[in-house]
Amino acid sequence: MFHAEAMRAGRRRWKEMSPGKRALVIARWIVTVAAVMALAGLAVMLLWNRIMAGIFGLPALGFWDAIGLYILVKLLFSGRGSSFFARMRMRRFMRDKMAKRGEPDDGSID
Repeated sequence: MFHAEAMRAGRRRWKEMSPGKRALVIARWIVTVAAVMALAGLAVMLLWNRIMAGIFGLPALGFWDAIGLYILVKLLFSGRGSSFFARMRMRRFMRDKMAKRGEPDDGSID
């Protein structure tokens, strides 16, 4: 039950934070997400322009086109089961299921 305890501790820390510190944490997350998106867009743009435009003669992409392509690919090909939270829910479900069956929980998945 480590996950549930960690989630409760995180919620408790969040509630104890001052509004200014909460705003700083949110701003840090926004900046991090923007930086990751910018790097992903840059990588898509460079790879597309180097490989696809060179080999297949497709038009070169600009930065915003690459960001749009990256978002489109993530929406089309990222399954729900691949997210971190979905895996955590499945682990918790299986752990509870095994506990009801009376099998020991050694943390391994066979």
